[in-house]
Amino acid sequence: MVPKLCNVYITLHNYKMKFVFSITIVLFAFAASAQDAVSYYNSGIDKFEEGNVLGAIKDFDSAIVKNSKMAEAYWGRGSVYAEMQEFKAALKDLNKCIEIDPGIIDAFYNRAYVLMAIGEQQRALNDLNMYCLMKPDDINGFLSRLEILVKNSMHDEAFKNMETIAGLEASTPGEYVQRARVKFLMKDTVGSIQDLDAGINLAPTFMDAYFLRGKYNYEFGFYNRAIQDLSVYLISNKEDHEAFVIRGECFARQSDYSLAAKDYTKAISIKDNNPTYYFDRGFFYIQLEEYASAQKDFKRAIYFNHDDIRLAYFNLGIAEYRLGNKDDACTNWRKSEDLGMDYINKYCL
Repeated sequence: MVPKLCNVYITLHNYKMKFVFSITIVLFAFAASAQDAVSYYNSGIDKFEEGNVLGAIKDFDSAIVKNSKMAEAYWGRGSVYAEMQEFKAALKDLNKCIEIDPGIIDAFYNRAYVLMAIGEQQRALNDLNMYCLMKPDDINGFLSRLEILVKNSMHDEAFKNMETIAGLEASTPGEYVQRARVKFLMKDTVGSIQDLDAGINLAPTFMDAYFLRGKYNYEFGFYNRAIQDLSVYLISNKEDHEAFVIRGECFARQSDYSLAAKDYTKAISIKDNNPTYYFDRGFFYIQLEEYASAQKDFKRAIYFNHDDIRLAYFNLGIAEYRLGNKDDACTNWRKSEDLGMDYINKYCL
């Protein structure tokens, strides 16, 4: 009758566009228009950095007018369109960039993002294969490729990809967190926690890293550490019902059912139709001998179609019996089928 923690799904990789931030060497030095194209390109990058995406598009337009063969300008404009989720325009520009200069390898990475967004998984995988071949030390390419391999149940390829990721260097907080996810999937307990430690050391306000470290500490049985991490995370993420549930589970594993019930109550206030939340809180209430509250929760778990409906009826029967409702208890134990047979034989015959 121990509650079962619901699955918490986390995206493996947060895909980000790749940009070359400036062209420092003036191309086509003997052509004034080429120099102007470079200036417009660099201005477009600056504006994008400032968050002025429309201004960036306008400058990339001007760069292309000045030099229609400037692959970088198509790449910049296509990447900005991708950020804006203007995928048709993005794909057209990135295709043009690669047609002019297939050596701009980051264009394959950005085009893969667009192809993933429009459901062209195989074409996206082809682009990421090319990117990983040309940039074998960039962990982001392999992380992005892993996303596709996992989604398409390509298990052998995914595992090989994860092995590669585990051996690559991480340098940013995000890369450490992503590599930690991979190591967790590979059951590298120590490695995943070490990576999260490194990510948090680099960025102490990186709340997602606290959530993930809390979740992993829970999975590994380090309940106090998990509670500490999740408490930090919940300071600024008070609407995350999953975080409350995991912390509540940590309290329950330490037999602190009162705090466990409080966390589940917060989770239910955010998401009030999850049968597992009601079922688990009902279990905590039974441990606290708060049978009326347990009764209500098991009824809600049944109403919302809990996965193990027989166990829900069985526990509801216990709550009813403790409340003195013997007939109702027997009715529910009968609905629990074989789970309730001993109780039926003992109390209901």
